[in-house]
Amino acid sequence: MTAAHDYDDVHHLVGQLTPGQLVEVCAHALRLVTGRRTFVPWSELRRTAARLPRIDYAEFRSDVDAAIDSDR
Repeated sequence: MTAAHDYDDVHHLVGQLTPGQLVEVCAHALRLVTGRRTFVPWSELRRTAARLPRIDYAEFRSDVDAAIDSDR
């Protein structure tokens, strides 16, 4: 079953999309059909990022360097 009432209009619109836009349209159509969400809205990402712990970059870099050195 399909919701498209005029296939010619849909084909015309798809023909005007750039390759990047077409990828987005395909991904959105798959989400609608499967119910899975792979796209995360910016507002949700911002709220989630605000709750993340802060990183001590010097300590992080030191830990990464130590891990690399331990593999040698």
